[in-house]
Amino acid sequence: MPGTAGPLLDEIRSAAAAAAADKVAVAHVDADAIRAAARDGAARRRASKVARHDRDAATALSRTRSEAAARVGQQTLAARAAALDRIFAEAERMFASLAPHAGLGPLLTAALADALTYLPEGTATVRCPEVIAEQLRAALAAAGRKDVEVRADDAVPTGMIIEAGDGSVRVDATFARRLARERPRLSTVVAHRLTEGKT
Repeated sequence: MPGTAGPLLDEIRSAAAAAAADKVAVAHVDADAIRAAARDGAARRRASKVARHDRDAATALSRTRSEAAARVGQQTLAARAAALDRIFAEAERMFASLAPHAGLGPLLTAALADALTYLPEGTATVRCPEVIAEQLRAALAAAGRKDVEVRADDAVPTGMIIEAGDGSVRVDATFARRLARERPRLSTVVAHRLTEGKT
């Protein structure tokens, strides 16, 4: 019996060893697959985290740039508005110095003629600063308008205010009023000149 059992035991041992070797090989393959999957998963998580970080950084950078651009834009607009205010205030202040200018007479005559077209027939009063009163009287005399009286009033800015005799119509033909009407258009021109050559 022992003689016949020996080969059988050897065969069982050999089969067991082969089965164990197969299991060990499968375990190694499985372990390698698990390690590879873990490495791949870790790499994907790292890549995802890096991509998310990059996206967050790009979003933050874009937001910072947008906020900076908006801030610069607001500061630029505020500076431009302040510059325009100073320019128009200076222009208005300079009107009083125009009285001796040779070109003022024709300008006043044209403004007076235009303003009178808005008044009804009949008498009217022109109020203006003393310094230009004589020029307006001469313009009215030349136009044959004896029904229009000129009253010197230094409270009126350079130019004139014309009122119908019955008080129904009042026309502000001062340079300050004209500048105010023209300011939107002139602001565009001046702002363009302020930014010319700048990038």
